[in-house]
Amino acid sequence: MKKIGIFCGADISFPLSLIDYINSKEEDVTAELVKIGAYRIDDKLNYDIIFDRVSQSVPMYQSILKSLFAKGKIVINNPFTRCLEDYFFQLSLAKDLGLNIPETAIIPTKQHPIGTTSETFQNLIYPLDWSELFDYIGFPMFVRMNLLSSENLTYKVYNPMEFFSAYDNSGSRQLVVQKAYDFSNYYRAFIIGKKNIKIFSYDITKPLVSRYSKDNSTLSPSHRKEIESVATKLSELYNLDFNTIDFAVFNGKIYILNFYNTAPKIDTIIFDTDEYQWFVFTTGDFLLSVLDNPQDYLRTSRWHTVFRI
Repeated sequence: MKKIGIFCGADISFPLSLIDYINSKEEDVTAELVKIGAYRIDDKLNYDIIFDRVSQSVPMYQSILKSLFAKGKIVINNPFTRCLEDYFFQLSLAKDLGLNIPETAIIPTKQHPIGTTSETFQNLIYPLDWSELFDYIGFPMFVRMNLLSSENLTYKVYNPMEFFSAYDNSGSRQLVVQKAYDFSNYYRAFIIGKKNIKIFSYDITKPLVSRYSKDNSTLSPSHRKEIESVATKLSELYNLDFNTIDFAVFNGKIYILNFYNTAPKIDTIIFDTDEYQWFVFTTGDFLLSVLDNPQDYLRTSRWHTVFRI
């Protein structure tokens, strides 16, 4: 009996639906939630595939999954891609690929990080030329943490006074600043298995239950083609098998806002029945296809091929 184990958190409805779908489709395959306690260095989880929906929030799980992946276990997504949670690094990669991104800069923390003193920062220019930074980014700008899980700590500021108010209250958090374009449209693409793509109009300013819309009438055929092409390219380059990518349009050009979100919330409150079933069926079929051809999958997903560029 082949086994698929799932790590998940509070977003439980999608994993349970996925388990039911897989167990109903294949008699010789069983899917279940992984149960784990204190984990010894020589322990092995008895699963052919592990589907991870929560390790971004649990450091213990990250360590276990990286260890298993390095030993040849199939873990989806590749746990070594966690470095893409560094927002500045992620956008730097996108820029190097020739993709459009908003002007972005990383800035020193307001307070010393824990365990450091002023002597730690021998390489840091002080005082910083804030005027030069403001000229590069321009107002309005976003001030946000550099971790992708920190949307609730994002501020839109319109002048230097508002910037310094946000900055002075940031403590030792690592921040980035980013030009706040007046984008005309936002889209989120869900990518499963690097090639199955579903695009929604997306408005992050709305409550979660009403952020997604199937009405893509503002999405031109050329922009749809570009979004699908970029989504496939990024997924293949960085070995992302379950992911979302956020796009926006400004002056007719597609911009990348974020291409690393491996655990988007999926449930029947947010999506209608057809949409929800697409997520369940497409993910389940993809996991089963990997189970049928594990060696083909592993050849392109070893830890040293996290970034195939």
